[in-house]
Amino acid sequence: MNKVMQVIGRAQQALEVASFAEEGDRGGAQSLLRDNRRVLLALRGLAGEARTLTYALNTCRRVGAGLDVLCVADRALPDEELRRAFAPLLASCAEAGIPCRPSSGAGCIKEQIIRYTKAHPEVSFVVVESAGVLARGCGADDERRLARLWNRLTCPLVVVSDPARA
Repeated sequence: MNKVMQVIGRAQQALEVASFAEEGDRGGAQSLLRDNRRVLLALRGLAGEARTLTYALNTCRRVGAGLDVLCVADRALPDEELRRAFAPLLASCAEAGIPCRPSSGAGCIKEQIIRYTKAHPEVSFVVVESAGVLARGCGADDERRLARLWNRLTCPLVVVSDPARA
């Protein structure tokens, strides 16, 4: 029961932070977050939609959080390849004073998000492009196991999708 209350508390805090950020109240949002809070941007592959990248960057800017970028592909990517692919995003983060940590994983994006958030409890919430991205790379045989794990995700998930395509 205590774990459930912690998850509910973190979800409520993230929603409050998002509300402050959307209203442009940076001070209110920052007061809800400690300096070590992070936003996790989870991407399938090296290219993310501009709208999703902008959303994650603006949210970090408004709430004073750092940005972690998790690139999930068929194989884990070397750091140099990640830095080259995300150079424009890294430059935007540096210009805005937002600490940015790119990393990569392989296989199922749901599994990688769960792994990452367990290893990094400072992640306040996860941003993904669309619900469809979450289904890619995950085998049907893992569906039950992933459903159990997914229900234990300890932070809110923000899905940024284009309403015209949803």
